[in-house]
Amino acid sequence: MSEIVNYRIPYGISDFRRIRNEGLYYVDKTEYLAKMEALDSFVFFVRPRRFGKSLFISMMESYYDLNQKKDFQKLFGGLWLGEHPTEYANRYMVLKLDFSKVGGKTNDELEKAFNEHVGKALDEIVARYPEILGKHLPDAFSSQTATAKFADVVSGSRLSGIPLYLIIDEYDNFTNQMIRATGVEDYRNITHGAGFYRNWFKKFKGDFDRIFMTGVSPVTMDDLTSGFNIASNLSQESEFNAMLGFSEAEVAKMFHDYKGVGRFTEGDPDEIVRSIRPWYDGYCFATKKIGKESVFNSDMALYYLKHLVATGEPPGNMVDGNIRTDYDKLKTITDIQRMIRAGSEEDVLDIVETLGGEGEIPFDLVDSFPAEQIVAPKNFKSLFFYYGIVTMSKRREGYSYFKVPNVCVRRQVLDHLRMLNFERGYPDMDEWARAASRMAYRGEWRPFFDLIAANFKKSGAVRDGKNCEARVQGYHQAEFAHLQFYLARPEMELSGGYSDFFLFPKREGDDVPTHSYIVELKYSAADAPDSELAAKREQGIRQLREYAADPAVPTLAKDTTLRLVLLQWKFHDMVNCELVEERKM
Repeated sequence: MSEIVNYRIPYGISDFRRIRNEGLYYVDKTEYLAKMEALDSFVFFVRPRRFGKSLFISMMESYYDLNQKKDFQKLFGGLWLGEHPTEYANRYMVLKLDFSKVGGKTNDELEKAFNEHVGKALDEIVARYPEILGKHLPDAFSSQTATAKFADVVSGSRLSGIPLYLIIDEYDNFTNQMIRATGVEDYRNITHGAGFYRNWFKKFKGDFDRIFMTGVSPVTMDDLTSGFNIASNLSQESEFNAMLGFSEAEVAKMFHDYKGVGRFTEGDPDEIVRSIRPWYDGYCFATKKIGKESVFNSDMALYYLKHLVATGEPPGNMVDGNIRTDYDKLKTITDIQRMIRAGSEEDVLDIVETLGGEGEIPFDLVDSFPAEQIVAPKNFKSLFFYYGIVTMSKRREGYSYFKVPNVCVRRQVLDHLRMLNFERGYPDMDEWARAASRMAYRGEWRPFFDLIAANFKKSGAVRDGKNCEARVQGYHQAEFAHLQFYLARPEMELSGGYSDFFLFPKREGDDVPTHSYIVELKYSAADAPDSELAAKREQGIRQLREYAADPAVPTLAKDTTLRLVLLQWKFHDMVNCELVEERKM
């Protein structure tokens, strides 16, 4: 066990000074500041939420702030930068702007809120450095406009010879909100021509020695380029792949360090990390790192560790409620697309269905794009990457493929697929829950599959004839994923093939389902002859029996009655729901 001063898990804590002063666990990311310094003075860095951006920025503030020089050893002793300080350590007056705090429904409201936020930040920087800036400011400073305050602070910096470091967090937040709420025209008004947002970035250009900007998406970046010349976008550079989030080595070390703390006394940390990898790992942000280095979502890993230390057991729900809320970005993408191009929800549905069924989609990732081009196929699909819904998977035959990174995100995809299918109103979920329970605990399987078929007919998934096979497959995937007492594994490799669905019990507590299912789904077009349906029936029966013979099945379905179920669909109708075989396991 490592020498941890404070055993509390730093979950949800993004204050670097607090973490270091209270002796909380810190995964050292300080080396990346030196790497950034070596490349450029002006940097963009884009990552999904819940990857530790706020803590990283807080660390940056402590490192560059000249007021914190006296605390350098306390804050950075034992860290990489503590052993290898750069020439820029504690050299700056730091101005931080957090645009997640800026909002408004109209341009006027947004401009007012923006100026108020900048004005308040300028008041705070003056209060932090009174001996440097105070003597260079007019007596009426506090009552001036944000523009006048900015000019005075910049002048004070030049006269004193102390440079300014600008950090902007969530630079794209309120612009994305505006696109989602009111569309492209209002957004364009603030980022083009004489728009206030563009004008502010013209002021930033040339007045700061160094600038670091971070956000979630690169939408604004393209629109501001001519007004704000940023030299380096490091978001997809290979050496910065793991700058945010945790590498597997970092997670493993953390779990080893906490072994023996609190109630975390049992289990091999390496085995535990391997068991949570499918849930929280899988992110890759640089093409050269595909297959070589993936990243854990840091909040997800800390959430699991917090429960392990507190109770000695994994969390009852592997998906953190806070993460679930933040990962509901598919709704944001849907709203943005509909606002810009009314009636285009089919594009979202098609992509989500493909992700739900196949788990990956091909497209060429775009580094940045103007808002009015957000619905262009490459740009629109790129949002799925920037929001953390998909991640880099592979290059094949000249195409880049992007996959759902892990089980947590896959559940968000399936939740959204279900929402899209039932936008006109969910069916009776009490009836659904009763049918699901009886299938799992009483073996009454037929009513549940009949209910799924009936609900599909009511859903928005059958509003046209496009992609019906993918919609049938995706619909079943979304429904099975909501069976809380099952681990529903689609496309599980069994006996050299891939079963459509394997529903085997979660073994948590005493209330374990007594029935398990391997389900094979066969689809035929509306005009398919009976001979095709008969041939596919024989193929499905053969496949089910082959899957059931796999050596892994007895363990996964232990102490249950295993049923092999064949579902046949013709267009949007289920035409055969057949029990092929049942076995006591």
